Amino acid sequence: MAGDRERALALTKRGLRLLDETEDPLRSAWFWTQRGKLMVGLARGDGWAEIERAQRLVSGLPASPVHAEVVTHAAGWQATHAPGAGAFETAERAVGLARLVGAEGTELSARLTRGGLMIDSGEVEAGLAEMRAVCARVAEEGHLLVLTRSHVNLASALEGVGRSAEAAEVAAAGAGTLDRFGLRDARGWVYGNLAESLFSLGRWEEADRAACDSLRLAQGRKPRGTASLRLAELALARGDHDAAERELAAAREYYGTHDEQPQYTVPLARLTLELAAARGRILEAREALAGPLARGLTSAVQRYGWPLLVAAATAEADARGLPAAEPGRAAVLDGIRAAAGGLARHAPVWEAYGLFLEAELPRAEGRDDAGRWAAAVAAFEPLDRPYELARARYRWADALLAAGDARSAAGPLARAHEEAGRLGAVPLRDAVALLARRARLPLGGDAAPARAAAPEPDPAEALGLTPRERDVLRLVAAGRGNRQIAEELFISPKTASVHVSRIIAKLGVSSRGEAAATAHRLRLVSLAGAV
Repeated sequence: MAGDRERALALTKRGLRLLDETEDPLRSAWFWTQRGKLMVGLARGDGWAEIERAQRLVSGLPASPVHAEVVTHAAGWQATHAPGAGAFETAERAVGLARLVGAEGTELSARLTRGGLMIDSGEVEAGLAEMRAVCARVAEEGHLLVLTRSHVNLASALEGVGRSAEAAEVAAAGAGTLDRFGLRDARGWVYGNLAESLFSLGRWEEADRAACDSLRLAQGRKPRGTASLRLAELALARGDHDAAERELAAAREYYGTHDEQPQYTVPLARLTLELAAARGRILEAREALAGPLARGLTSAVQRYGWPLLVAAATAEADARGLPAAEPGRAAVLDGIRAAAGGLARHAPVWEAYGLFLEAELPRAEGRDDAGRWAAAVAAFEPLDRPYELARARYRWADALLAAGDARSAAGPLARAHEEAGRLGAVPLRDAVALLARRARLPLGGDAAPARAAAPEPDPAEALGLTPRERDVLRLVAAGRGNRQIAEELFISPKTASVHVSRIIAKLGVSSRGEAAATAHRLRLVSLAGAV
């Protein structure tokens, strides 16, 4: 309770040395259970070996509170490592066993696990009702050991099904309750959840503060890793790639390599992928995707799986046309589709991500479809996800422009730009502005429809690229280095370097890889090739 896990681990080791497992199996099982929790908290293992040892010790013994606690801990482990029917069966057994021996605190903990597994299986309302009932009972009876889990798990479950406003309320209330009891580490967990929900709601300044509070308060490595993830996500969305890289490195260090829970590994892979893609490193992005796909995305991890697959498809779509991206692209897209087929879509937010993916995959194959983007926008509009909605509107406008419907594109483009500016989503805001400049569409006022009637402009001209810069951009997009560009255009390598620097500045990107990706995304390459 005091948060000194190192001392607690030393005490469990001492206790186990003093105990004779044959003479006192129940007490030994209790110590093994505590040791497992501490190993996870200290990022020195996944805790399963300790759980198995405890289960062997209580096997065949009469029902007891220790037996109920061991089975409850096993159910919690399965829920976070291998969710599914087996985990639900263990949780059911834990509830029954705890009820039989009158261990109410243990029963409430098992019911929390069971409620989360119900949500994962598609019983969203029933699962949330179960978890709310547990929270109410914990508040009534003051079960301190279940207090943290009740607030953390309910807030996380609500966020997972897209009810971010409710999740933020639960997390904020939980932070206040835990503060009254002086539970510093527990507050670190809750503030991490609060930061995630505030990010979803588009309240990024508040999310930043909550993540920093989580990092300051949390004593365990897992909540500190999650706080770093939240800060990395904010930095990436704001366009601060260096800060995102630092926070991702910190998250990896906190999480360690001994306990690969999907709730940590999948978001970490997604943000690693997004950072690589933002830097124009599509092969690194694919490497980040490979791990989760190899381990498998089950229907129980859809809250993390859908955003990962959308990020992967977006990276492939943005890199379409880059020479380095072509080999293996079809296999990657097939893998994304196969993984999506195994994810549930019971909650509206999961359905919205599914529709986003169904629009993004054709774009990655050069078959952008404005109708699919319209469906994704419609799905996100009633949800509290302004960032995803702005991204979908941007893609919708891009598809409409590609189809020659500039008049219809003006509205979603302007709204995407407005929302990106409000959020502080600099890369998205700049991408929308770049697209608007290419199409010569204003981003505010009532002049957009009138402008939309004009013929489709030359996008390279709209971006201020000179004829020579178009030539250079064509070669950059083809993967040429400065010396190769110089040889082909009969200029010096230094002059080629100057042209590349100017192109990067005019496109509003930070590297030649991003410039190449932008050239393909904005359809500048075909124009450059025609020069």
